[in-house]
Amino acid sequence: MTSSEYLRNYGLANMKAEVAWQAGATGNGVTVGVVDSGVSNNQADLVGRISSASTDVVSGRNTPYVADDSHGTLVSGVIASNFNGLGTIGVAYQSTILSIRTDIAECDDEDTDVCFSSSDLVRALDFAVANGVKIINMSLGGDGRLGSAFEAALLRAVNSGAVIVASSGNDGEANPGWPAQYAVDPRFAGSLIAVGSHGSTNLMSDFSNRAGVTAAGYISAPGEAILTGCDGTSCWRVNGTSFSAPHVSGALALLMDAFPNLTARQALAILIDTARDAGDAGTDVVYGRGLLDLANAFRPAGATSVPMADGAAIVAETEPGSFVGPAFGDAFARQTALGTVLFDGYDRMFAVQLGAAYPTAPSRSYQAAPFEPSRTATTRLALPNGGRLNLTASQPAPTPEPIAPRHDLTDAPWLGDEPRQEAMLDLEMGRLSFATWQGRGGASSPFDGAAGDGFAALAQVDHAVRGAVRFGALTLAAESGGGDRRMPLRRVEEEASTYSRATLAWRGADGGLSLSLGALDERLGPLGAFLPGGSDFALPSRTSFYAVGGDWTLRPGLALIGEAGLGATESEGRFLSTDQAAVSSNWRLGLLTGCTALCDRISFTVSQPLRIERGTFSAWLADVPVDYFDPLTYSRRSFSAAPSGRQIDFILGGERRLWDGSSLSVQAVASREPRHVADAAPEFALIGGWRRQF
Repeated sequence: MTSSEYLRNYGLANMKAEVAWQAGATGNGVTVGVVDSGVSNNQADLVGRISSASTDVVSGRNTPYVADDSHGTLVSGVIASNFNGLGTIGVAYQSTILSIRTDIAECDDEDTDVCFSSSDLVRALDFAVANGVKIINMSLGGDGRLGSAFEAALLRAVNSGAVIVASSGNDGEANPGWPAQYAVDPRFAGSLIAVGSHGSTNLMSDFSNRAGVTAAGYISAPGEAILTGCDGTSCWRVNGTSFSAPHVSGALALLMDAFPNLTARQALAILIDTARDAGDAGTDVVYGRGLLDLANAFRPAGATSVPMADGAAIVAETEPGSFVGPAFGDAFARQTALGTVLFDGYDRMFAVQLGAAYPTAPSRSYQAAPFEPSRTATTRLALPNGGRLNLTASQPAPTPEPIAPRHDLTDAPWLGDEPRQEAMLDLEMGRLSFATWQGRGGASSPFDGAAGDGFAALAQVDHAVRGAVRFGALTLAAESGGGDRRMPLRRVEEEASTYSRATLAWRGADGGLSLSLGALDERLGPLGAFLPGGSDFALPSRTSFYAVGGDWTLRPGLALIGEAGLGATESEGRFLSTDQAAVSSNWRLGLLTGCTALCDRISFTVSQPLRIERGTFSAWLADVPVDYFDPLTYSRRSFSAAPSGRQIDFILGGERRLWDGSSLSVQAVASREPRHVADAAPEFALIGGWRRQF
């Protein structure tokens, strides 16, 4: 908001009124009863905002409107000043003011300009009830209870469904005055709120009565240097809880406009429950429940649910740390098909984009692989007929604490302090071999190296078995593995992913070639996603993959390596599923050569990380109704699973052995359209490492 009339009053930004306006709430159709000293019906900023039913309840006077900018006019301006390019803006600038003039001519206190009698306040409350008003602003107060007749009228108002917004008073005392102190009277609690004042720095105003005994029914709103009663660009600058209370009344009008199913009592409960904490943590005797905050009030509160076409509902929440697989890039973030409605604990309806519940995967962490020396023990047994049985186990050797974390969000983040350990049993009998492996702490499967590793690695296995049979230069192998997975401070998701793979490999004097086919099952979502199984947004998936890879020596000291894979993923979630299988691909091509100048070995690789090429997701979802109370209709929505861009990585690496036996490695990385996002800026990284065995 940049208009001059908005900028004149800090209070609008302080209470975040623009959030409600952006949601379409203006207070239109909502009437606020202002029990005060009357209102000017020709005040420029209130033209069209004053109800013709406004009245004067003082016997024998019959003067509902006043000629000057009275206290009641200034209070009403805070609520309903027009958004018209002049003056300032009311909180609910299209609401209607029912002015109920109640002031009396003679005040007992000579320092008080506006005062009221209990009997007139009784008539004012009854008039508001008779006219169906649900929000009653009372910017007034005194030192004692207002009597049984007033309390009976207050009870009638509360029983009619109205709520009362009462200023806490301007004596700087520890407790509010009356009627604000009725906020915690069991007869009125939840239907009457005491309102204190704070300034632009969110500090309680010196003059404002504190929450005190009404802490559970007290909030603070802007009440210092408030501009109101504007005529053109000439405005009154006023202070007092009299002007913080109408900020709350206007906020109630905005809530009841935006969510017409709410009762006034529910709207008040929302404002109290969503107040921005101030002072001591939680409810306290100064700020009560906190500061008025419409941004919080216009967010879903309590348990949320999204209706489904089958009559059921899903919980519209995902666990922190959830993300979709990197192969999908920005497919979920840029789609618009998953727009639907959500209901909160107050049965308020919100338009919601369910795609936001599927965050994109974290960026890759560019850092050198940690050097983790280990102690290894090996036992070898000779078997009959030339067979061998090998048992190998390793655990980490003591090392200094690493400078960088060992793992990032996409690479087992819970393993930062878990020791790396592994054990493998390997049996060889002639042409046949069998191996079983168990690892923990981020230990890598020893069966890596065959085509299709780009898919198999997504299982993040901590155990695997492999069997193979050799026919000369050909080897036929089959393997299977699985792994647990979790995020920090969460329970372990056991057997979250499993894979199986069959490989036919040929190895000759100048190189080799391998062909693989396999399947990847992921309970937590497709292609490396983390969408916990207990969530309604989980996407259990199965991927069939095919891959070819190999290496070839072009000449001594120069080798060509390459790999390409293709996968087809099907997902079936609580409400979202693949309509057409998501087809994915990855590839890499590289050259390795020796060099005699500055390095011993140099490599250049061009690769594309796993990316969805085509496929669609679909869901049956409720349409956002044109009118709030229209019956819900449902439609089938579909969107492409493919991202907008294609990441290509260019990697140049070199390694040099130094004179003292240590080695130095350097790797330069450049990524085009990182994370498969078309408009993403290129990313660059330079990774260096030095290793020495002690």
